Amino acid sequence: MSQGRLRGHDVRTTISRIPVEYRHIAGFTLLVTYIVMLLGAYTSAIGAGLSCPDWPTCYGTWVPFLQPEIIANSPYSALQIFAEWAHRGLAMMAGVLIVGTTLGAWVTHRNTPIVKWSATAALALLPLQVILGGLTVTEDLQPIIVTTHLGVAILILLCLLTTFLVAYLRR
Repeated sequence: MSQGRLRGHDVRTTISRIPVEYRHIAGFTLLVTYIVMLLGAYTSAIGAGLSCPDWPTCYGTWVPFLQPEIIANSPYSALQIFAEWAHRGLAMMAGVLIVGTTLGAWVTHRNTPIVKWSATAALALLPLQVILGGLTVTEDLQPIIVTTHLGVAILILLCLLTTFLVAYLRR
């Protein structure tokens, strides 16, 4: 057996010993991504889309709540700032989960093209989604950008739903 095939076999053997199955990871990624979308909708509904006026930071810091003067001097409420800040943070976590879900698909479902490629499509859309998220703030909530941001989020969610359902049904 070649060295490359041996290493691939070792990785799959090690992963197969982990008590969490791929479908659990794919399902968790799907759930977190959906929650990010709900939190984004909530943020928009309470008028908090620009409550963190810069991007990727919020008032020039990663955690604005560690500096009470930021909250006190902002025209937005603490709830509004928290909603936008939490949306960004959870979106970053979802992005990491999407990367892991895609890598896991290529390792554990190498013979299931729809799982591999739907996860890969979600990952391929991720940089566009990040750019649109930044533009949403820096371009003052331009409707076309906000709408496209939501549209790409829906496409990512559909890709993750496909990944999860096929992985679940093929267990």
